Amino acid sequence: MRRIPVEKLEAGMQLARPIYSKGGRVLLDKGIKLKESYIKRLVEFGITHVYVYDERIGDLDVNEIVNEETRLQAAEIVRQAVANIRFGVGLNVREIKRVVMEIMDQILFNRETLAHLSEIRIVGEFLFHHSVNVAIYALLTGIAMSYNSSQLLDLGTGALLHDIGKSRMPARLLNKCEPLTGPEAEEMKKHTVYGFDLLRKENDLSLLSAHVAFQHHERFDGTGYPRGLKGTEIHEYARIAAVANTYDLLVGGLEGTRLLPYQTVEYIVAQAGHAFDPEVVKLFSTNIAVYPLGSLVRLNTGEKGVVIQIPRNYPTRPVVKLLYDGAGKPYQGEFPEVDLLKELTVFVEEVLEE
Repeated sequence: MRRIPVEKLEAGMQLARPIYSKGGRVLLDKGIKLKESYIKRLVEFGITHVYVYDERIGDLDVNEIVNEETRLQAAEIVRQAVANIRFGVGLNVREIKRVVMEIMDQILFNRETLAHLSEIRIVGEFLFHHSVNVAIYALLTGIAMSYNSSQLLDLGTGALLHDIGKSRMPARLLNKCEPLTGPEAEEMKKHTVYGFDLLRKENDLSLLSAHVAFQHHERFDGTGYPRGLKGTEIHEYARIAAVANTYDLLVGGLEGTRLLPYQTVEYIVAQAGHAFDPEVVKLFSTNIAVYPLGSLVRLNTGEKGVVIQIPRNYPTRPVVKLLYDGAGKPYQGEFPEVDLLKELTVFVEEVLEE
């Protein structure tokens, strides 16, 4: 199977993995042959990539670090939390912590799996799914930093609720498609303060979790907001959330242009010591699947193929099954594999979105 963008789907292609609706039920099941109406529905749901069968490649063991059912459930809990605040009802802290612990358990169980989250970007619900993804990336980094369970719970809870202050922002700003004006951008920055004020009033929430909401837009060099803190003046949980937040915003296209995982990691690594804590960046970047399983890539040899294995400690050196030779001619019958850990002069030059 291979991973392809929804806009490249064609009627008759067969799904290799199920697709879920926002309620967690199966929208389209594994094995179904796509029709034009199904493809249109996927676009409407905001799904960007899917896995389809490809007999040249065979099946791939695509294990997500946190399964889609749990992510959808967590997104619903965030949606409910936002609704509760808007209606003046307190947060269900017990339920929030329960889902954070479920996410923690799955990450720990799948510890050898590099993080790549299948795209769940349901129109009108970006905030909720983004919050879940940030929590997952933050927890993954916290585990890499040898945090204990109590620290992970505080980090994960703060990351899941890092944008909760946006529940106090006017809909005209949250729903605006065009870039915010200067005054609007300044108003939007207040969500960090609103989030801190909301969370610190919750008796069952750690103040450290509240600081994730308060400081996730601070920058290591002091250029962030709301207080312009720098270095270790920013709590470590917030330094982790800053990286996780930026990564998901960029790969999700929530800041404008959508970047691929390897492009986003390159940007974050370039910002180490400037916007981001270098130690956090180091641990974060080594836990991300920069070339997700099933991705079509071009090697520096000119050959094209699909990523079929990713070494745990060397995510930039995958095993690639070749489909086309350096001249663009398709291989027939046997499809050779190249292991970039062994072929040290060969590297991925480009991820192909086709």
